[in-house]
Amino acid sequence: MSFCILHARTEEQLEQVRSLMRAYVEADLVDLSSQNIEAEIAGLPGDYRPPTGALFLATDPVGRAIGCIAVHRLGQTEDAEIKRLFVMPDCRGLGIGRSLTMATVDAAREMGCRRIVLDTMPDMTSAIATYESLGFQKTDPYWNNILPVIYYAKTL
Repeated sequence: MSFCILHARTEEQLEQVRSLMRAYVEADLVDLSSQNIEAEIAGLPGDYRPPTGALFLATDPVGRAIGCIAVHRLGQTEDAEIKRLFVMPDCRGLGIGRSLTMATVDAAREMGCRRIVLDTMPDMTSAIATYESLGFQKTDPYWNNILPVIYYAKTL
């Protein structure tokens, strides 16, 4: 299957990202209530607004939203953080997550960041394999997450 990665900027694209993020929350893979996820979804693009952030959408050839990811600068640091990678279950294994992650790495470089970080759950083995194949390495925690996550970083 072919797919397209684009910056989610229009209201229609933002609504597609909201729908994907809601699907992720409803899949109940991770309890994101401590991260105020509903307010984040409602307020998109929020922290992911350029020039200090970016929001990406993957679509299939007919325009169906099949994946999303976000990146934002962490405060006044030279770090950017990847958030909310999600690919629809019927589209996994096609390289969409990898392409979305690469888009955030490029965006972080364009923002002038020197490092990009993320956290992920230990059971998300496919995502972990993708991150590690792109040069991400385990790192010390960069924030106090109440979830039992693994932290990764990549020097840009």
